[in-house]
Amino acid sequence: MAEKKKRQNNSGVTRRTFLKTVGVAGVATAAVGFPAVLRGAEPEPILIGSLHPTTGPVAYDGQSIANGFQLAVDQKNEAGGIKSMGGAKLKVMLMDTQSKPKVGEAAASKLIRDGCVALSGAYNSPVTMVTTQVAERQGIPHIITISVADEILQRGFKFCFRVQPDSTNMAELTCKYIRQLSDKGKLGLKTIAHMHISGFGASIANKVQEFAPQYDFEVIGASSYGYGVSDLTTEITKIKGMNADVIFDTGYLSDGILKIRTYQNLKVEPKGGIIGCANGAYSNSAAVSELGNLMNYIMDGNYYFNPRSPLTPKIMAAYDKKFTQVRFQSHSVHAYDAGLVLIDALERAGSRDPKKIRDAMAATSLKEHMAPGAPIEFDETGQNKNAMITLQQIQDQQIRVVLPEEYSDGKPMYPFPAWSKRA
Repeated sequence: MAEKKKRQNNSGVTRRTFLKTVGVAGVATAAVGFPAVLRGAEPEPILIGSLHPTTGPVAYDGQSIANGFQLAVDQKNEAGGIKSMGGAKLKVMLMDTQSKPKVGEAAASKLIRDGCVALSGAYNSPVTMVTTQVAERQGIPHIITISVADEILQRGFKFCFRVQPDSTNMAELTCKYIRQLSDKGKLGLKTIAHMHISGFGASIANKVQEFAPQYDFEVIGASSYGYGVSDLTTEITKIKGMNADVIFDTGYLSDGILKIRTYQNLKVEPKGGIIGCANGAYSNSAAVSELGNLMNYIMDGNYYFNPRSPLTPKIMAAYDKKFTQVRFQSHSVHAYDAGLVLIDALERAGSRDPKKIRDAMAATSLKEHMAPGAPIEFDETGQNKNAMITLQQIQDQQIRVVLPEEYSDGKPMYPFPAWSKRA
């Protein structure tokens, strides 16, 4: 008995102690080979926060953005994870902002407390204003998936980056494209009235006011409305009464659908048409599905994918296979590209340290992406300096890029026929 006890002590670990230490999991591991610690344990997942509205009036848009970002992550995980960190997989932690700044602020703080090394989001510009502020204060990189307001990146932040075009780009290029169409068709368009939602819509409207004179336009008035409206008869009657040559329209998907129906009912038919300027409905397949031929000929100066890129059909097919409830749309493009930017930065950083990830992101030069334009590269404010919008038009219920020509898959049909000839 004494000899047996001596042998146990010399071994350093008794059978009872071993079983108590490793438990059933250890025994199960031993049954298939060596313990995980000997074979090399898989690295802990890298946590990434996703802040998007998945309930409320813009839930469809918010989910399409979250899906686009998730797709990029899933494809990276399927390809072996972050190789510079031993194949560590990415785990996206999605939280609903409800399109409310206070909710977004609390969600951003929670995701950081839970260990997220970077955040993505948040679609509604007022929400992104506060989620980026939380990230900057905590020193956590924040890649903006979708949010257009220039003001977000005009606060000297160092941890925030945006892939998509900003409101300056959207306003200026929309004015430019419509001037080109006016001159080509000898329409002599001179005046603009702007119908827009508050919040990011006001940011776009201010920029249109700034750039319109450079393209020989005068903004003669505007009509604005609040988030979540159910009737826009009064506002559209006001805009109709301005008798502008062209109406610019800025808003989200749900209010955009409402506006198209109201424009038709009130027979709003300016000679230069109703043109989306960063409009969430006017180059959106969900709006086309909802309204059918009413959407034909509608144009939108907005971010979109590059239809000539060989990457585009592959990513769209992968999205449609994975996500069947919410369709791929223009928002998904830049969300996917934002995911690519973060993944690229993580590979180059080779670290979970937020400061190193931020520095890698600032040095981004990503050539392969879905959007038109040159490689994604950021200026000192964090804005993608090569981002650009295109002009889309719905033709036979298909969304086509019509300007600029080098990224187009269709030719512009302008001016528009009357509503009665579309339905």
